[in-house]
Amino acid sequence: MKKRRLTILILGLGLTLLVQTGLAQDNILTIATFNCEFLTRPKVHVKFGLPFNIGKATAEERQEWDQPGFRDQQFNEAAKEVAKVITMVNADVIALTEVGDETDVAELQNEIHDLGLDYPHRAVGRSRDTFTRQHVGILSKFLLNDIVVEIPGREIYVEEPDDPEREDDTGISKGMRVSFVAFGREFLLYVVHLASEAGGYDQDQQRIAQASILRRHYLREIKEGELVIVAGDLNDRRGQPAVRRIRGLDDIHEDLIQTGHKGYFDDRLDTRWTYEFEGIREQIDHILLSFSVKNACKRSGISARTIDHENELASDHRPLVVTLKLKDE
Repeated sequence: MKKRRLTILILGLGLTLLVQTGLAQDNILTIATFNCEFLTRPKVHVKFGLPFNIGKATAEERQEWDQPGFRDQQFNEAAKEVAKVITMVNADVIALTEVGDETDVAELQNEIHDLGLDYPHRAVGRSRDTFTRQHVGILSKFLLNDIVVEIPGREIYVEEPDDPEREDDTGISKGMRVSFVAFGREFLLYVVHLASEAGGYDQDQQRIAQASILRRHYLREIKEGELVIVAGDLNDRRGQPAVRRIRGLDDIHEDLIQTGHKGYFDDRLDTRWTYEFEGIREQIDHILLSFSVKNACKRSGISARTIDHENELASDHRPLVVTLKLKDE
């Protein structure tokens, strides 16, 4: 009798632990992506309204930021605000863009923990972006395996359509891939941050080229039936060329599902945005799924939503969250 009671007690404690860590919710997996807007120590001053190049700030501002420990203090303040939004999202796995290096993401992880939400596992990509000093990262309640800290490869693009002599090549400067097992299934998660729209046509072509590199990397995996998820700031809207290229809509191979489609959103069209610029609201942060992921879900088991927040210090983006209701194994 004592042995039976002990077994029941152990099982009860195990179930309590799973519930507390968010890993026992009726086969429900939540994936999110969030642009943390310059949560990187070398450029965190941008969050506080200073120019990207701090050398263009006023003498008083430069003197303040040059004080020993001041930048670390401001970074910590910003990390606390980002942590509040991530805690509100409370996804099982969250893809982060515009974050700093391993040290910066670890500090964010600790701030989230102090708010009562535990992400025991993290991974940070290797950034080739020496201009913004931004990285991509992942926080997860599930163990992260097979961590690939960058997505290699080069792609040529033509800078001007009427001048074929003007061509360049590009790689993905901020991208990574991990795997994790949730509810008995292994998922492959790609997190990327593609070239921005600030550079006009040239960067539009660069972004499409980066999308081609990403497409090449995951294509073999979906052909083999792997459960593939692509998340991050793609700097392109639904239906635009880079997103179409990543999804595979302009080739003959299997496509990715756009969770930003109205079929997966319960809310109105005007809620499906993650970034507002000069009064125009757009969805440029995306979560894309392979058909194998959809097949692993129950009927109508995919839903998406954006999380509204008014925390300007946290980010000028809104998180996107996708909920997957998985079939029993």
